[in-house]
Amino acid sequence: MRSLIVLLSVILLIPAALPLAAQEQGPDDDPPLTSLVTLPQLLERATLAGQAGDFSQAILDYSLFLVFNPTVGQAWHGRGLSHMQNGDFFRALLDLERALDFSDQPQDQASVLIDRAEVYRRQNRIGDALEALDRALMVWPEQVYGRMLRARLREIEGRPEAALNDWDALLRMMPGEADILLERGMFHARRGDSAAAALDFNDAVALDPQNPMARVERAALLTGQGDFAAALVDVEEAIALDSGNIALILFRASLLQEAGEVQASAGSYLQWLYKIRRETIRDDDLLEQGDVTVNMVPGRSFIFSFEGRAGDTLVAGAVSLAAEEVDPLIVLTDAAGNALVADDDGGSAMNARIAGYVLPEDGDYRLVVGHAGGPSAGPLRVTLELERA
Repeated sequence: MRSLIVLLSVILLIPAALPLAAQEQGPDDDPPLTSLVTLPQLLERATLAGQAGDFSQAILDYSLFLVFNPTVGQAWHGRGLSHMQNGDFFRALLDLERALDFSDQPQDQASVLIDRAEVYRRQNRIGDALEALDRALMVWPEQVYGRMLRARLREIEGRPEAALNDWDALLRMMPGEADILLERGMFHARRGDSAAAALDFNDAVALDPQNPMARVERAALLTGQGDFAAALVDVEEAIALDSGNIALILFRASLLQEAGEVQASAGSYLQWLYKIRRETIRDDDLLEQGDVTVNMVPGRSFIFSFEGRAGDTLVAGAVSLAAEEVDPLIVLTDAAGNALVADDDGGSAMNARIAGYVLPEDGDYRLVVGHAGGPSAGPLRVTLELERA
């Protein structure tokens, strides 16, 4: 029976290898069965399929290769990783165990153990993951990623001193590595050690001035310390280095608001709304009605036009009608589209509110209602009132 099962498996898997054999055989040739499965191209094809994200094809190719080459640890390892990416953790762990059986070099054994730890991490089996990492680092102490992963998991497990030992060891191994300094600085910041975090962030920026994340993390630390001016310098530099990260625009807007730069903050919030905009809905009746309920979806903006006079006092708001379903954002502009004032979280919870803003001149105005970086789908109640001068 066992022989029959193996034969049926081979028959089912052989078609995947036929294109490889065709590269070396003529149309009328009848190649031996073993020539279809011992080609190194098959293992390469499995590897490339995994790298391309086609894990089902990778599993098929690795399986065919392993039928005739069952002692190649690389193939067991590759198929285990493919199973992991497909979410089949049970088969992933089985294959990684076989990979260990056929991996002789310390580097290969450590690599398999680290990937096994990653499977355990995805299953939230932190203790098992740490045990695998301990074994990996005993086999190959210089393994950088394994030590980084162990440091992170030790912190999650509630062992900060052990985690710090790993970060310190990594910096002894790689003393000029800005990314390691950045990670250790983030670790210090999470523990509330601002002084140690600042030292690491400063060193990371000095070593790699083009690293936007180092500047963002330092800006976050400075923000917590109330140094908004210094934080803004880092955020502006981060935006210049990573212009595609539009979340930085929101960060800059909030910093400008904290610094009292009302109009500049409003301009940055408006820039965010332009960046995420997918559609705009216009309405001119809000002032007459006093309030309206709208349905917010990602990337949608509502523009409510109204006429005001110099000295009028404006009160406007946007409130999520379902708890924390929408993180509303409102911006007041003049008729030319220049941002005047904005708010993200000035109301209760994540709601937005502008109160007591005095209109600078007679003319047309726009209340732009959108969403910030939080939840973005659900009903909003939008209000607008003017106390006439």
